Amino acid sequence: MRKIFNKTILVLLFGFTLYNCVSYKNQLFEGKGGIEQARINIITDFANTYKTPRSYLKEREGKPFDVFWVTKNKINGNAYVFSVLPDSQGYIPLKIEDSLGKVPNSYFPNRYEVEKGKLFLWKDSITPLRRNILNVMNKYGILDSTDIKRELGLLPDDFEDTRMVIIDDGLKGVDYYICKNHIEKYKKIVTNKAVGYYTPPKLKCNNK
Repeated sequence: MRKIFNKTILVLLFGFTLYNCVSYKNQLFEGKGGIEQARINIITDFANTYKTPRSYLKEREGKPFDVFWVTKNKINGNAYVFSVLPDSQGYIPLKIEDSLGKVPNSYFPNRYEVEKGKLFLWKDSITPLRRNILNVMNKYGILDSTDIKRELGLLPDDFEDTRMVIIDDGLKGVDYYICKNHIEKYKKIVTNKAVGYYTPPKLKCNNK
């Protein structure tokens, strides 16, 4: 009886996982798409499949990563290439020169997407900085205004800056290679190496 029960549970779990996989893939843009649609596709996939590694869950006292950077890499032939990396720093400093209504001068993000409770951030060269991204970053607890307060003289004389720059070479992200003519087709590599320092996957972009 116990064996039958265990098998039933396994079948149900497999069916549930399969349903979730099919469900989110039905949301993907298809056919020949632009860079923005391709980016949304990889965010959708990542949000539905990424799990914080156990070692980091232990280190973060059970709190999974919920903020991620999305970077667009050089187009690789007939494929778009994106990298998605968890934010391990825990804060993103806003500079005084990053004014609302203007494209940020620093690396500060000006675009975002929230999917499955995960915040995805990136920067482009044309979008002005708007208050909505500051609000969502503040909601996730990563907006840091220390540098602005310092510039404006709003910090006490005995203020001690305890922020740390964290460089974690072992933290793995996910690189996505997406067919430009069929953006629902892609392959991904889980790695801590930069694009160009490993053999990229082969895509069959011309096959329907």
